Amino acid sequence: MATTTKRARPHFRVGEFGSGQPWIIMECYDGDNLSLFEKTVGFDLRPDTSYEEAQRIAKFLKENLVTLCES
Repeated sequence: MATTTKRARPHFRVGEFGSGQPWIIMECYDGDNLSLFEKTVGFDLRPDTSYEEAQRIAKFLKENLVTLCES
């Protein structure tokens, strides 16, 4: 039986915890409805990461990760 692969284009944005520590939030921009996006998906960064550096990381991810795949 063939496995169906779903694909979605992610969007990355920077959020901040109450402490001011930035983190990267991944959301679905468009594409298939992946089960991954049924909850909040995020990435914690090094404790010394500035908000500006977090923005650069999010921009890098936006420019280089084309799709997420789920099968």
